[in-house]
Amino acid sequence: MTYFETLDGLGAHLASSGVTVDNPDPGIPLTEWTDMLDRGPAWSNQPSVRKVVGFIARQLASTPLHLWERKANNDRVRVRDGALADLLARPSRAPGMTPYRFWESLLIDGLIHDKWCARITEHFDGYELTRIPARRVKFASNWLGQITKVKITDNAGNTTEEDPAGFLIDVGYSERGANGTSPLKTLADILDEYTEAIAYRRQVWKNGARIPHVIERPKEAGKFEDGAFQRFKRSWSAFTRGGGQEGGTPVLEDGMTIKELSSFRPRDTLDLDGRRLTDIEVTSAYHIAPELVGAREGTFANIKAFKEMLYGPNLGPYYDAWQQALNLVLTPLLEPGRSVYIEANIEAKLRGSFEEQIDYLSTAVGAPIMTRNEARPRLNLSQIAGGDELVTPLNVILGGQASPQSGKAAEAVIVRFQLRQYRTVSSQKNAGVLDWWDRDRWDRELTADLTKDAGMDTNAARSLARLVNDQAERHLFQQFQKDGTHAHEDD
Repeated sequence: MTYFETLDGLGAHLASSGVTVDNPDPGIPLTEWTDMLDRGPAWSNQPSVRKVVGFIARQLASTPLHLWERKANNDRVRVRDGALADLLARPSRAPGMTPYRFWESLLIDGLIHDKWCARITEHFDGYELTRIPARRVKFASNWLGQITKVKITDNAGNTTEEDPAGFLIDVGYSERGANGTSPLKTLADILDEYTEAIAYRRQVWKNGARIPHVIERPKEAGKFEDGAFQRFKRSWSAFTRGGGQEGGTPVLEDGMTIKELSSFRPRDTLDLDGRRLTDIEVTSAYHIAPELVGAREGTFANIKAFKEMLYGPNLGPYYDAWQQALNLVLTPLLEPGRSVYIEANIEAKLRGSFEEQIDYLSTAVGAPIMTRNEARPRLNLSQIAGGDELVTPLNVILGGQASPQSGKAAEAVIVRFQLRQYRTVSSQKNAGVLDWWDRDRWDRELTADLTKDAGMDTNAARSLARLVNDQAERHLFQQFQKDGTHAHEDD
C-alpha cells in the first residue's frame, strides 16, 4: 500500500501510472474553494469592499487609453491606427463587452485577488484579450518567485498549464509563490467583525420589542373572568395594523395603566459608527482618502484638493501598474520596432468646468483661445461676419504679459495712475502753471508702474502707457476747453 502526504504526490503517481479517475460531479475546484475560504464573496457581501474597490476600478476603467509614438526632437504623435490602437479601442470581442466593462472586471480581479490575467489571442483581422477570472488562475513559479506556468482550471475542474508569454499578467507581492496577497486577507478580522455586527443588529431588530410599552393591571382587580382576557386581547388588536381602528385611542379597563419600556434604539448598537470605521479601514488598505468615498465628511473648500489627490498619490500607483503591464507585453508584441507607448489620459479626468478650462488655458497661452464664432454656438447664437478672427484686447500685448490675467492687474494700475494724474494736472492748471501737461513724465511714470505692479515687460508697458496717455491727453484738453479755460499757447 502506498501513502501520499499531499495531493500533488497522488497526482504525480496517477499521471506516471496512466491511471485516470473519473469524477461524475467535479463541483467547485479546490483552488476556487481556497479562495472562497480565504476571502469569501466579499464583492457581494461586504459593502465597504465593494464601495472602495468599485470606486477605484470605475475611475481607472473610465480613463481613456491613448497610444503615442515618439518622434524626432522628442515630439509625441497620437497613433490612432494599427493593431495596438485597434486592440485598445476594442480589447474584447465578447458580446456586450465594452472596453470600460472589460478593464473594470480585470482591475477588480487585481484589487480583490492581487492578480489579474488575460489571454492574448490573434485573429485574422487583429488581436483580442480574454479575461481569465482570477479565482481560476494559479501561477506556478520557481524558487525565485518568477512565474513559469499559468495554471487555468475550467468549470469541469480540469487544469491546464500554459506558457506565460501568451498572457497579459499583473500580480502583486507574495511571501510564498507568485500569486500575490489579497488585501482582504489583511482585512479579514475587520471584515469578520463587521459581518458579526450586522448579524447581531439583525437579531436585535428581530427580537427587540416593537411597541415600547406594556399594560399593567392592579392585583386588586383579581383574575380575568372566563373569556374576558381573550375579549380584551381582541379589542386591543383592533388598534394594530389591519385591525380596523388603527390610529384610534383604545379605552382601558378600570385600574389599567400603560408603562413605557426602555426598548432598543438603533443608536444603541453604534450602527453608523461601525460602518464608517469599516469604510475607513478598507480605504486605508487601498490607499484612498476616506473623504473620496464618503467614509469621512469633507468640505466644499477642499473638494478640489481631494480631486488632485485622487489622481495623484491615491490612484497614481494604480495607473502606473496598469500602464507598465500593458507596455511590457503589448507594445513589443503588436508594434515591434516602433517607439510607441500606452498612456492613460489622466488629464481628461482632471478637467474642470468650462470656465476653469478657459481660465487656465488662456493663462497658459497668454491670450484668448476662442474666436467669437467658436463661442457663440455655445449660447445657441448664429455666427457673425468677421467672427473668425481672434480678438486680443489692447491690454494683452503678445510677449508683454505672462497671461491675460495680468491685464486685471494692469487695469488696477491704470485706474490708480489716472486718478493721481487728474488731481495733479487739475491742481497745476488751477494754479496757473503754463506747462501743466508733461507728456514725457506721464509716459515714464505709467511705464514704471505697469512694469513694477502689473509685472509687464518694459516694452509692452511703454506701448500701453502711450496708448493710455494719448487718450488722457485728448480727454483733458477737451474737458478744460469745455470749462472755458485754455491751456498754454501750444494747445
